[in-house]
Amino acid sequence: LRRFAQADRLLPGEPLWEMMRMIGEDLLTYVRSLRKRLDFIARHAETWDLGHNGDIYRVLFLPRTDPLPDEPSAGLERFIESRGLGREVIGMIAPDRRSGGYGLSRYRDDARLDFTRIAACPDVHFAHARGFVAKTSATAPARLRALMTEALVTPAKAASGV
Repeated sequence: LRRFAQADRLLPGEPLWEMMRMIGEDLLTYVRSLRKRLDFIARHAETWDLGHNGDIYRVLFLPRTDPLPDEPSAGLERFIESRGLGREVIGMIAPDRRSGGYGLSRYRDDARLDFTRIAACPDVHFAHARGFVAKTSATAPARLRALMTEALVTPAKAASGV
């Protein structure tokens, strides 16, 4: 950028001009692909309200589609923010690209979800030791809801880190 700022004139074919052109193309490609991804999520995602100890917690669920995007969970956080759901959503459920199951994750590392609580379930094949993510072979929405509900921690325990 310093060399770009020092240049009085840049012409096509010059290395600096070509590098700046490539950077610009990459940025435009990113913005266009993100817009497509957000539109895809808007067409398919659902918000689920889960009840636990008299409280309601919201999670975002992205069902499996055919074809499955390369990175199924990509853009979920940006989508949540773009819809103004950042204060409501505490977790996300998205297809696992490496299996036929789903990935369960915290939104913004919300401590009200602790996936170590479901680590012993037979259909959970991975739960990170810090509890922020889990992988399950479960595919039925009712089972995914049950796993997310079981992973919920009461607000007092979440605040204390217990």
